[in-house]
Amino acid sequence: MTSLVDMHKANGKGKQDDGGATQILVGHSWQGTRLATHLSSLAKITYSQDLGVVDFYPSDQLAVLFINEADLIAGNSYKRRAVKFRQITNLQRGVVMAQKTGFTSEQYSKLQKFVSIELGLAVIPVKAVEEAAQLLANMAMCEAKTNFNPFRVRRKKSNIPDQLVLSTMEQVPGLGGVRATALLEKFGSIQGVAAAGEKAMAEVVGIGPARVVHKFFHVPPI
Repeated sequence: MTSLVDMHKANGKGKQDDGGATQILVGHSWQGTRLATHLSSLAKITYSQDLGVVDFYPSDQLAVLFINEADLIAGNSYKRRAVKFRQITNLQRGVVMAQKTGFTSEQYSKLQKFVSIELGLAVIPVKAVEEAAQLLANMAMCEAKTNFNPFRVRRKKSNIPDQLVLSTMEQVPGLGGVRATALLEKFGSIQGVAAAGEKAMAEVVGIGPARVVHKFFHVPPI
């Protein structure tokens, strides 16, 4: 059976064509949607019926699951998709993109905790499908530059997951980039921060922020 990575390579996704357009593999169910239409104006896209739960592949090394406003409002039905997504992306990198609006703030908070703590995936909030399309195009472009720069010194991990994990941490109330970075450096991951005691976090970011962060991870929203 041909793997998604092999299929990606065969189609040249995550690369740039001769015209310089970044290419993205898109789930067939997105054909005709506003998101796909906008994305097609930013990057070259190819639809596939073989992506399963994955919605987008900005590159053969990065998979994206998109949870829209309606899915969040509907309740916890997204959890099954997220779990399946985590299972099939354990050999690659997975990112969850969710639509955070005035109607979904509470639901987004629940999703963020579930996906970040229990599944260990980065979560990125977007307000509109146009923003999501722009972010996907940026991901693909960044991946293409990273993967095909002959002068790049290869590191153990690409900087993209680190940026996405940091972006997820910055969504926690009381944290900005500096404090989020400090906590990740100290505890190693979002799961590590969630498992840390309030006193241990206070040594890194101070008592007030530590209390807010600890409450975020351990007190369910009303």
